[in-house]
Amino acid sequence: MRSKEFRKLVGDLARAGEPTDPRCPHAKECGGCAFQDRDYSAQVAAKAQAMGRLFAEANLAEVGYQADTFTVLPSPAPYAYRTRMDYVATKGRFGLRQRGKFNYIVELTTCHLIPPAAFAAAQAVWLRANELGLPDYNIRSHEGFLRYVVVRRSPDDALLLAAVTAAGPYEAEMERLAEAALAQPGVVSFHWLLNDSLTDLSFGSPLRHWGEATLAMRAGEATLEVGPNTFFQNNVHLLGQLLDDVLAAVVSGEQKRSSVADLYGGVGTIALHLSPHVGEVVCVESVGESAELAARNSAANGVSNVRAVAMDVLAYLREQPAGACEVAVADPPRTGLGPDVCAELLRVAPGRIVYVSCNPLTLAEDLRALGAGYRLRSLTGYDMFPHTPHVEAMAVLDRQ
Repeated sequence: MRSKEFRKLVGDLARAGEPTDPRCPHAKECGGCAFQDRDYSAQVAAKAQAMGRLFAEANLAEVGYQADTFTVLPSPAPYAYRTRMDYVATKGRFGLRQRGKFNYIVELTTCHLIPPAAFAAAQAVWLRANELGLPDYNIRSHEGFLRYVVVRRSPDDALLLAAVTAAGPYEAEMERLAEAALAQPGVVSFHWLLNDSLTDLSFGSPLRHWGEATLAMRAGEATLEVGPNTFFQNNVHLLGQLLDDVLAAVVSGEQKRSSVADLYGGVGTIALHLSPHVGEVVCVESVGESAELAARNSAANGVSNVRAVAMDVLAYLREQPAGACEVAVADPPRTGLGPDVCAELLRVAPGRIVYVSCNPLTLAEDLRALGAGYRLRSLTGYDMFPHTPHVEAMAVLDRQ
């Protein structure tokens, strides 16, 4: 099954459920949501059916997958759940791309994926940018300046805003834009990021920031600093459940785990959640900024048994002897682990692998590869992205 086929399957199953009135007037065209006009329970059921069908068709019986029922845990709240939104500024519009039309922007006056104050702050920055004469970026002609307004919100509703721009002689205007951003309720930080390439990305090289350098995010008992470019799980309501389930999978049994490898560890979210319950956690992260934040977050939380390693996961694993860790936790990007990392995990042979995936298709491929040495103990879905076809999953595998 291909990615497009999976998304269509989720959509077909979701639309078979009871229709409901969407909260957002733009829900039927905006690419930020796909199923706001369907009952939320029907969305979750559709994702469970689609995931069950995907894994059944992936021939995972040899790994130990039982193709009977598949559970997807719903988000405790299907609205105002996101910790980050990236709004496009182009051709006099501020909003999100139209579903299926990359070059057309749906102009938004509200967005229910984040709290109203977070959307209002981002929109206010765009409006002020217009008043200051900062030209929007034209995604077809590649002319203009302001490409994206990014908003990140913490569980406590503190806000970090970022303007992603092309190059341009607008230093004085950006100073005044920063003043307007920091005047918005809840905003503690404003960043200016440069993306002067032809590639459409809502990330960029830091040029300057005003206010706080980072945003404090609570995750379990820890507080973690994140920057405008660093990865962080995007459902503020379901993150705690996912972290607790990872912890339960890592520490199951009476004997305390002495060594855990947290692969693709980001700013240390999982590592710090595990740290009180294990001997040592090695947090491996290839993005230098995130690895540095992981080290800082460990120190700031008074944690001494987390070691942050700024290194590519494959290169790190190749340096490890067999048996280097008792448990490996992996939370890779959408591309998954891939055959080389799977081969190294088979060689290092941790007793258990806890695999958190944001892409069921690459997860299925990786599970087939890991089946050469592991059996699937459990597989659970998490609806981290309500109203979209995206779904998270956690697989727990034990060495045969």
